Amino acid sequence: MVGMRSMSWLVICFLPAVAWGANGCLPTDFQDRRDQSLLIIANDNAGNPLQYRPRCARVSAGTTILFQAIPNFGMHPLFAGDVVGGTATFDPTSPIGSATTGTEHMVVLDEPGEYPYYCDFHFLQGMQGSILVDLSLFSDGFEDP
Repeated sequence: MVGMRSMSWLVICFLPAVAWGANGCLPTDFQDRRDQSLLIIANDNAGNPLQYRPRCARVSAGTTILFQAIPNFGMHPLFAGDVVGGTATFDPTSPIGSATTGTEHMVVLDEPGEYPYYCDFHFLQGMQGSILVDLSLFSDGFEDP
């Protein structure tokens, strides 16, 4: 007979691992936008202006990303980086960089990888996201030789 202590160990060992992306984006959260050469990310949801749309996106290398802040980046300063445990950490090496003035910020993401970002004033309210960049050009994975 297996004791309770041994049983809980078995349950813990055999739970499936969940892979998390940066800033709370699960693998299933990434909207596939690999068929777009321009992706607009904005806080334009009237029901929740403290959330980016899309929050988590998958794009092809070379995609232009246009961040739009409503009403402006003075009210919603954009920074590249992770939010972990309620603390935001700026990533100065990210091509996303930062934007603290104006209403638009454009970057081109050429290298595969994950690029998290957040609003420096509202990340605790969920104003954060991530962009996953890969080499495939089409959402179906088909590449023309």
